[in-house]
Amino acid sequence: MKLLLLIITVSLLGFWYITSVFPNTVVTKQDFIVNRGETIANLPKKLWINVNPTLFKIYTRLAIKNFPFQAGTYSIEKDTTIKWLFDQVLKNPISKDITITLLPGWNIWDMDAYLTKQGIIQAGDFTKSAENITDAMRKEFPFLGKVTTLEWFLVPDTYRISPEASTKMIIQTLLKAFNDKIYNEFNFTSDAKLYETLIFASIVEKEEKNSANKPIVAGILQKRYAERWFIGADATVCYAYRLTMNDCTPVFIGEHIYEKTPYNTRNNLNLPPTPIANPSVDTIRATVNSEPSKYYYYLHDSDGVIHYAKNEEEHNRNRVLYLGK
Repeated sequence: MKLLLLIITVSLLGFWYITSVFPNTVVTKQDFIVNRGETIANLPKKLWINVNPTLFKIYTRLAIKNFPFQAGTYSIEKDTTIKWLFDQVLKNPISKDITITLLPGWNIWDMDAYLTKQGIIQAGDFTKSAENITDAMRKEFPFLGKVTTLEWFLVPDTYRISPEASTKMIIQTLLKAFNDKIYNEFNFTSDAKLYETLIFASIVEKEEKNSANKPIVAGILQKRYAERWFIGADATVCYAYRLTMNDCTPVFIGEHIYEKTPYNTRNNLNLPPTPIANPSVDTIRATVNSEPSKYYYYLHDSDGVIHYAKNEEEHNRNRVLYLGK
């Protein structure tokens, strides 16, 4: 009998805590986005709510059954509680759109992985669409010419899209951004010049992070190419293997650096057949306005600082000084 009373007492206390105390847990002021496919169970981690996940799950099952959890952008305007979060905030999105941020230096596989993780697309959908250019797309965006991938034209930026946006709609948004921010802004003399610039810019994007150095690096790469040297940019190696940025590690590059592919600029005098990533507008501008210099070589030390060299002898000296080899 005593055990039964104890069980009833504990159960009642637990129910009281879950329904009366737990709802007053603090939720801090912030803006946040709920993407398509996300569940209520993700909220504590997303909003940094200091609660036990199991208690949160019990609370949502007991107190907020059949909650209309919808994708969109939300704003918590001041510190509040879990109860207010569900009673007010999550019922009133400030916008039903969501934002996506595509980073400079990402390729189509990076973008596919990101959009998949955000719950916006199914894995592989973006890559498939980016490599299957329709006649309608070529007609609407003449700069596509006869290219076989959209790797050239996906401008890294933050975009506002509908949570229900299809892959086709997302790509349409990116191509319009390219048309407005690049194609109509830069005076390319021909499509061939446009394509060449984008290939160089994609390499510069991968090779140099410091904006101040990008015009010089672009100038070095362009000079080597013009004088029929191997460009020798290690960053081009991974693209032939369809790798994301995270998978393109120094170890991987080291293991494949001498394998001959159309993208390996260590042993191929031609430019890669496509860009190796999508460069930012600033990097494209730096490439268009590349800076001539006396240098033919560069390397980065362990802190990412660039060191230039006029000839192979100086470059080898820099390797010893800054890389220890």
